Amino acid sequence: MTGGEQSGAVALAVGTVLVGAAGYAFVALAGHLFVPSEAAAVSALYMVVNILGPGVFLALEQEASRRTAHAVALGRSLRESLVRTSIRGTGLLAAGLLALVACAPLLVEDALAGHSGLLAVAAANTALTAMMSLVRGVLAGLDDAGGYAASLGAEGIGRLLLVGSAWVAGPVPVTWYAATFAAGTGCSALIGGLFVVRRRRAMVRPSLGDAAVNAGSRPEMSGGLPSLAVATLLSYVIANLSVVIVTTRLHDAALAAAFAAGLLLTRMPMFVFSPVQAFLLTALTDAQARAERRRFRAAVRKGMAVALAFGAAGLLGVLGLGGWALRELFGTRVPLSTLTLVCLVGSTVLLMGAQVLHAALVARGRHREVAASWLAGAVVLVAVLASPAEPVAAAVAAQALAGLTVAVGMAWALSRSSTAPGTREPQRAPSAPWPPSTSDRAENPRGSFKPNSAQPR
Repeated sequence: MTGGEQSGAVALAVGTVLVGAAGYAFVALAGHLFVPSEAAAVSALYMVVNILGPGVFLALEQEASRRTAHAVALGRSLRESLVRTSIRGTGLLAAGLLALVACAPLLVEDALAGHSGLLAVAAANTALTAMMSLVRGVLAGLDDAGGYAASLGAEGIGRLLLVGSAWVAGPVPVTWYAATFAAGTGCSALIGGLFVVRRRRAMVRPSLGDAAVNAGSRPEMSGGLPSLAVATLLSYVIANLSVVIVTTRLHDAALAAAFAAGLLLTRMPMFVFSPVQAFLLTALTDAQARAERRRFRAAVRKGMAVALAFGAAGLLGVLGLGGWALRELFGTRVPLSTLTLVCLVGSTVLLMGAQVLHAALVARGRHREVAASWLAGAVVLVAVLASPAEPVAAAVAAQALAGLTVAVGMAWALSRSSTAPGTREPQRAPSAPWPPSTSDRAENPRGSFKPNSAQPR
């Protein structure tokens, strides 16, 4: 890995940690600023915006990234693909807002403690998340790690500063406090948008001879954005549903809290892995568009290697500091066994491997197969969680079996993919580096080669 690639990976990791720290501060400080009912409403809002945010609009980011990388690889203008993705994203946003409106009576009266202003904040954050996801998808497709990291950093730092200001200012209305979360999302969309504008010549550059590339070569897909949205939403269900079920089934609140903390602790490698998946998708789409089978397979292997490395780091952390972290950082009163923590780390590795295969299938436009794999995993998860076994043991088994089901399903779908590129390696097509670099390639974008150097079959 070159120095530029290392700096890009570090910048992405730092930005991701800032976003996580800001989310933790937002929920934690609410417990000090408000009465218990209002603090609980803030926590409920945080859950809602994360379901409607990353849970749904990650699909928009991935589709924008795929279409952008495909256009750049073939030397085409990005305007058409950006407009098409924006239109589809608007439909996804409308569906999200309609879901909020439909659930409004239940949310406001119960989860949000009667604060209708919090519902307005959720709606505003949903719209801003759609914008942020589109921008980040374009940045990832352009392989602009610096811009993507800046967008992450703007979200985290902006939210931390605003939440800190509310803390210093003293008691503030709960709606105004909640608005700081949406403002952080807006900061991310704005800063990311500025980086996209900086690359505007790459986005509006006229096509460099599309006919010579293969007039039928387009980023076709099965299922489209709705299928991808279902897939990303189900991935969040698989990652988080166990906590809800264990909490409702267990009569021991301390053990339920310990399991929730243990699951959160062992999911940290996957949280840091998320931006890696974004740029892995770019590299895979680039290889797919340029008909480079060997580079496609190499990128998948690299992604799996990174997932295993993150998992190994998580395993070492759990073995060395897991008990201490649960006790001192999360305040748990009941310890979890080392075997439980190790099994949860194993399920995290399976889910990261599934994310690598998810990116590979999306790069080939196999959205419907992606959704089917996540659906199969969700069915297995629910079936095991509903079993009469001891709740924590059932949850641990459910996480592992669900992750394995998703990974196996995607591996099978990838092996049967009928849209694999040809075997001929182009001689003049420069390969996109992965992991990404923060170097500014605005004047010489990755797609500036002559398109007739790679003719997909």
